[in-house]
Formats: sequence, C-alpha cells, structure tokens
Amino acid sequence: MEKLEKHIYSVKYLPQILYFGSLGLLGYDIYCGVINDTEFIPDLLMLPLVIFFFYMTHLAAKNLNTKKEFGGKNKS
Repeated sequence: MEKLEKHIYSVKYLPQILYFGSLGLLGYDIYCGVINDTEFIPDLLMLPLVIFFFYMTHLAAKNLNTKKEFGGKNKS
C-alpha cells in the first residue's frame, strides 16, 4: 500500500482528481437512483469504488494530520 500511496502523491494533482472524481461518481449515482430511478454504476463496481473513496479520505486525513504535526502551512 505504501507503494501505491507514493505513486498517488508523485503526480501533482492526482490525489485531488481521484478524491473528487470518486466523490462525483458516487454523488451522481445517488442522483440517478433518487431522481431518475436508473442505475449509473453497476453493483459489481460499487463496492470497489466506495472502498477507494474511503481510502482516499484516509490518505487526505493522514496528510492533514502530518502537516499539523510537523508545522505545515496554516492560513489562520
């Protein structure tokens, strides 16, 4: 997992794209289910997408905690 984490952080905007992209896909799937009564993401792909979203959330929280711990930039 550490290798994957290093690869994600090696590309400049990849973490933001992956996080907000998975959030957008999940949000659009909820919209399609509630408003259109259709299925946008198949059930087979829903579980890996949700796991990936929570993994990206974990990385973001870990990165935020590291910045606070080691004195990163704060705009306060």
